[in-house]
Amino acid sequence: MTPGPSAPPPRDQAPPPRRAPRPPAPACWTTRVAMVGSSFRKLGLGRLAELVLPSDDHAALLALREALGAEELVYLATCNRVECHALLRAPAAPDALAARAAAFFRGRGASADAAAFVAVAGLDAVERLFAVTSSLDSLVLGETGVARQVRLAADRAATSGLSGPTLGRVFDRAAVCARRVHARSGLARASRSVAAMALEKVRARFGPEGPGVTVLVGAGETIREVARALAGLPGERLVVNRSIGAAEALAREVGGRALSLERFLLEPPAWIDLLVSATAATEVVIPAWALGPALAARARALSRRPLVVCDLALPRDVDPAIDDVPGVQVLSLERLEAMQRAKADVSEEVLTVARRLVRQEALGLLREERFRRVAAESAAALVADRLAHLEVEDRELVVRFAGRLAERLASHARDSSCW
Repeated sequence: MTPGPSAPPPRDQAPPPRRAPRPPAPACWTTRVAMVGSSFRKLGLGRLAELVLPSDDHAALLALREALGAEELVYLATCNRVECHALLRAPAAPDALAARAAAFFRGRGASADAAAFVAVAGLDAVERLFAVTSSLDSLVLGETGVARQVRLAADRAATSGLSGPTLGRVFDRAAVCARRVHARSGLARASRSVAAMALEKVRARFGPEGPGVTVLVGAGETIREVARALAGLPGERLVVNRSIGAAEALAREVGGRALSLERFLLEPPAWIDLLVSATAATEVVIPAWALGPALAARARALSRRPLVVCDLALPRDVDPAIDDVPGVQVLSLERLEAMQRAKADVSEEVLTVARRLVRQEALGLLREERFRRVAAESAAALVADRLAHLEVEDRELVVRFAGRLAERLASHARDSSCW
């Protein structure tokens, strides 16, 4: 017998609620996070300087983000690397990412091709950032300055709108990783900065009395470290900076005299024993001729000691032409890197432990993200299947609560070493 049509429900009986459409699962960022960049070991400092963008050139940084196909970007330039940490709109092969970066910088006059860049994605990109922040790829292994530079780059990108919450979370974890690596690997016992290495050479050159006249160009952390180290020694200190206000503040702190860069170039000092420069400028700050009067005075005085120039900037602050001038001894980042390799203060055992900790931290972050994703998907399924009768606002509240709970559980598991 052919069944007849089903009887309609009684008029006083409401039809069953329609199942709410399941919201789409949140996109997982772990396959879209990437890094593309280069270092002085690959390009040399001269060519690496071609990749340096002014930190206040927002238009150039926005163009870089667009060229890489990214929705978030943190641009990091330190004394020996330039790296673009990105959250891509869609996953991209490392070769394609390197080609995009090369095309962008070639458009700005750089000579680097795709082979000059290293590109990694996913776990490798996270691990790369954690290793850099932990100073495992620094010119001076274990130095502490790079973590501050990474934090500054992340804060600058967030403030300017270049990056967002995803990269913000990754960079926050990079800072946590660096602290744990230094505390647990023994790397902290060997930690020094580029400025500390330069100061070792300065002390060896000038002895306990120190230099007679020191010119400090810049007012950033590196120059401040040098200035504080020299503050207890006799001698005159001249602080030079584009902003006279910053120069005056540092001069008051270390007992020196302030001078604007413009005035310094108009009236170069008649005598200099040591010049230390570390600015964020992208062009030469101190031309070779600005040291002419001091060199002429030393020649007239028949001084046997050379004028020592410590150029700790990338790109170089002092015109490289000074390298070949008689009576000048230049201490640059290249020389410091060579000295670090020869000295090898950090043991291989310490580095092995540090690298293992970096790997564990990177894996832990990705596990947490997968945990959060599963929790979000499960909450979305529950809302769509069992809680469809709730109002939209209530369903969203359930999903948000599940996400916050998952985040707390993931953080507790990480901090309790439960992974």
